[in-house]
Amino acid sequence: MNRKWIFAAIPPLLMLTAHAPSASAHHSMSEYDRSVVTEFEGEVVQLSWTNPHVLLWVETPDESGEPVVWEMEGSAVSAQRRRGVMGGEVSVGDHVRVAGWPSVVRPAHMQVTNILLPDGVELLVGGAREPRWADSAVGGERNLIDPAKAAAATGEGIFRVWSQGSGAWYFTGRSDYELTESAAAAKAQWDDIEDNPIMQCVPPGMPGLMGNPYPMEFIQRDGYIELRFEEFDARRIIHMEDAGDPAEMPFSHMGYSVGHWDGDTLVVRTTRINWDYFDRQGAPMTTDVVVDERFTAVENGDRLNYLMTVTDPDILVRPFVWDAYFIWRRGEEVNLYDCTLEYQ
Repeated sequence: MNRKWIFAAIPPLLMLTAHAPSASAHHSMSEYDRSVVTEFEGEVVQLSWTNPHVLLWVETPDESGEPVVWEMEGSAVSAQRRRGVMGGEVSVGDHVRVAGWPSVVRPAHMQVTNILLPDGVELLVGGAREPRWADSAVGGERNLIDPAKAAAATGEGIFRVWSQGSGAWYFTGRSDYELTESAAAAKAQWDDIEDNPIMQCVPPGMPGLMGNPYPMEFIQRDGYIELRFEEFDARRIIHMEDAGDPAEMPFSHMGYSVGHWDGDTLVVRTTRINWDYFDRQGAPMTTDVVVDERFTAVENGDRLNYLMTVTDPDILVRPFVWDAYFIWRRGEEVNLYDCTLEYQ
């Protein structure tokens, strides 16, 4: 890949200005300056290979020769696993070379994208698609699946494991929803580091849960459908029989979902949601919100068409419509997420 580099030496750190690849993470990428790549060498002094994101601490000398410890955030374990980076490749005590995007709000903090290990193996851990130093790298491939599991995979209609096909809607720049003036003012006060409940391992509620980047599975139960999500090991229930009056049901983060079949399409309405946020960047939401969904398996079950309409007049100038799709990757599984706050 051709790049035009502009070098500014700041020993022992090297700041490289370039067009950087896109990345995804649980919280806003606005914290990181993706026009600048910070690169240096140091020793891994602490490591947390856990969800909601991988964390490394690398010690390196600053300009005066004094040791400084950089905190580095990589993609979630769930993403690393699907790229073939399992976590045992890097250890405390390793002398590594790292590169990533520096934070604009936290000193000595960055989104790490590349790690060169002592044995010459390069890991792509935070959005990078290509190695920086080695001829090849681990982590560049996406959605690695065991061929034996793929060959044995079965499914019927919507009842299988689905992965995001069209991308999440809740990140800035990916949606065209318009907030009311009061909602926009509330969102402007959001602090993505201090206010983000996901960073405290609190599973997102509806409708944001449906935009999660990891697989979900539809399971037929007696009188209801269960949606099992890898992200935060979340569960969602769609009542198909004896649903009762939703207005009499308790509020919850997931709300109360009632579904029915319209031919091959699962139609769902969810109310009674008391999750505070419409998206994952601080847009508020009221308990009056109504989420309507339509799920239709097409193309021999390889694709799940999805239409979501969110209505909340106090927050949204007009109903938000997300026309999206999920795909069936044969052999994909919903794995344990096991969010931890050990180093938060």
